[in-house]
Amino acid sequence: QLGVAPDAKLLALKLATTDGSVDVSQVIAALDWVTQHPVLPDGTPVRVINLSYGTNSDQGYLSDPLAAAAENAWQHGIVVVTSAGNSGSDNGRLSDPAIDPYVIAVGATDSGDRLDGWTRDHTTVASYSEVGSADRHVDLVAPGTSLVSVRAAGSFIDVNNPSGLVSGDVSGQLFRGSGTSQAAAVVSGSVALLLQAYPNLTPDQVKYALTYGIGAVTHSSPIAAGAGTLNLSKALDT
Repeated sequence: QLGVAPDAKLLALKLATTDGSVDVSQVIAALDWVTQHPVLPDGTPVRVINLSYGTNSDQGYLSDPLAAAAENAWQHGIVVVTSAGNSGSDNGRLSDPAIDPYVIAVGATDSGDRLDGWTRDHTTVASYSEVGSADRHVDLVAPGTSLVSVRAAGSFIDVNNPSGLVSGDVSGQLFRGSGTSQAAAVVSGSVALLLQAYPNLTPDQVKYALTYGIGAVTHSSPIAAGAGTLNLSKALDT
């Protein structure tokens, strides 16, 4: 299976336990390590960090250590893409580190089981996608509902969510997932394609290109949808 950016190289930092839980201090340490090692031994630069997870925080981003670590990576030239959270409008704020404005906070859309694509006119913001507040909401939304990806057989998610198996997949290698984590991964791949086309873009320029004039999402407020739904062609033109 090919992802959004099939030519991208992946650097995986294993931090979590088998059920996906991880201490915030480990994530901070990983962000600091990547910031201090932005070029790998083979010469490959690290240009995008995908954080498809988050945590609740009562602190503002200016005093939050996780947000500070993510923002530090951004200020050192690495685009940080993070999921907004999956609590809908229950919390009234994004997850941490999406609360920091110096990241790209991504919400999720739902195509309503349509088979003809994810066009702006056919999608809505998913009910679970974190809404945030007028002061800090998602920067944009992207496909995040029932996305097919590679299955990690025997993992906690795999064992506890048999409904994620893909009907007709005789290989047993595919799995469906939903959440702003999936949407953040789609945006991370899009950032990789944007940087492949324009390698000298700064993180601020990448964020501008992804959010400029992409348009509203059907039946969704600007707080829930941010600038609108991902449009890579528009970003490349911008």
